[in-house]
Formats: sequence, structure tokens, C-alpha cells
Amino acid sequence: MKSEKTILYLEDEKEFLEAVSGLLRDLGYEVIEALTGEKALELLKIKIPDLIIADIKLPGIDGFDFFSQIHKIEKYRHIPFIYLTAFNNLQEAMRAKSEGATDYITKPFELEYLIAKIGDILPIK
Repeated sequence: MKSEKTILYLEDEKEFLEAVSGLLRDLGYEVIEALTGEKALELLKIKIPDLIIADIKLPGIDGFDFFSQIHKIEKYRHIPFIYLTAFNNLQEAMRAKSEGATDYITKPFELEYLIAKIGDILPIK
């Protein structure tokens, strides 16, 4: 089952990035990986994804700053955005939602939950 849907996944823990990206590819999504916010900004210039998933705590540009920067640019404003983070903090979740993020998922999480959230946003044909 091949999807034409692309996910930009921003995560600084390489093993976690590879594991989740592999799962998403197995489900049929194209996944573009970035270990830093700076790299993700470069990748956005090459291809506009259908969904962005990002950690909050990152070296350099953190997830909130990354979201803020891209949200200012019209062509990126429509992209659904999910924070996938170890911060299990109500204030952080409220901030994410109030700034326009689509969702906020805390680590550890059930893979089925993440898959369901992504499927709600990007159903595979």
C-alpha cells in the first residue's frame, strides 16, 4: 500500500528517529528525517510535507522555535504539526495547542496511538 503522503520527522535521538521513521515507511508514508531544526528548515525548501512531527527539546532551534518560524510563512502555515516529546507537562501541551499545533503526544507512547493520530490527519488510500 503506497501513500503519496510525506511526513517531515524532526527528532534528535537518532535511534528513536530511525525506529519511528521505519514504522511510518512500513505503513506507506514517505518520511523525511531531520536531527536538528536547522536541517528541517533546509528540507522544507526542497519539499513541503503533508505533516510535520517534531520533538520539542532539540539542539539549536527547539521544536517551539521551529514551529514559530515556519508558522510565519504562508506556504507552511497549513501543514498539520504534531509535537512528539518527552515533556509530559500540561503547560507545554496547552502552549503547543494555543500556538496552533494539531496535537501533542508524550513519550513514551503506544505506537497504535501515534498511528491513529497520523491516520486521522493523513489517511492512506
